[in-house]
Amino acid sequence: MRTSLEKRIARWVKEGRGRGTGEGYKPWLTAKGVPSKGKTHRPKGIKTAREHLFLSDWEYFYFLLVDWSRLVVDIREQFPLLDESGLDISETVSIAKELGVDHPIDPPGNELKVITTDFLIDLHHEQFAVSFKKNDSITIREVEKMEIERMYWARRGVRWELVTEKDIPLVYVKNIEYVHSTYYFEDYHIPLTIVEKAKRIMEPLFLKREKKITDITNFCDDRLGLQPGESLAIVRYCIVTKQWNINMEELIETNQPLALIGITMPNEKGGLGQIAN
Repeated sequence: MRTSLEKRIARWVKEGRGRGTGEGYKPWLTAKGVPSKGKTHRPKGIKTAREHLFLSDWEYFYFLLVDWSRLVVDIREQFPLLDESGLDISETVSIAKELGVDHPIDPPGNELKVITTDFLIDLHHEQFAVSFKKNDSITIREVEKMEIERMYWARRGVRWELVTEKDIPLVYVKNIEYVHSTYYFEDYHIPLTIVEKAKRIMEPLFLKREKKITDITNFCDDRLGLQPGESLAIVRYCIVTKQWNINMEELIETNQPLALIGITMPNEKGGLGQIAN
């Protein structure tokens, strides 16, 4: 007779969890399955064109960095560490025994559980796996669990990394967060012909770096008869699509000039600038 864990794995695999790539991937865990560590974030990925779910600010910040990178082609969160059959946890159980450590369990019933990797990231020619942990949460027990994870991926020739909040450049991330949602610009219902007209008005003014952002966007709104804030949305769109290159290490503040470095042709969707330029 199958255990409750085996039944749950079979049911979730049938639902497509932990399977697929890009827009078709389904994370192993859902919002109901894990406790939130802070604010919940549901960004639509640039690389995947699907909604992601993050239950902590820091995991969300890390996602923004990799979603921005031109090196990254796919991001899968909460990826299950199942054996080659994809139907049980015998491999991670075996690794735990080899290490002489306890395999993770689900506290309610003290039943063994499926270990998940926070991020499995595809680059153009390789993959790497990431475990994200707050620095002050890394206990001896957490190190034991991460070693199981590392060995699992090592057997597959996949690089595994530990990332903490100390690895996140906050100003850079805040800039990405500010512009990220405008990548799907059709949601703003502003014709691209208007975008081009707005660019022609705003680009020479921003390059001078003499006036604050809102002075220029308000002027553009008035000049083109746009609704208040529409020119500011165009600014964000031009940044996220890399039509405008800015100093990402200087915080975007609308009451200050924009740190515009240069102007380029739009990149194809999915090919945005890499981390730290």
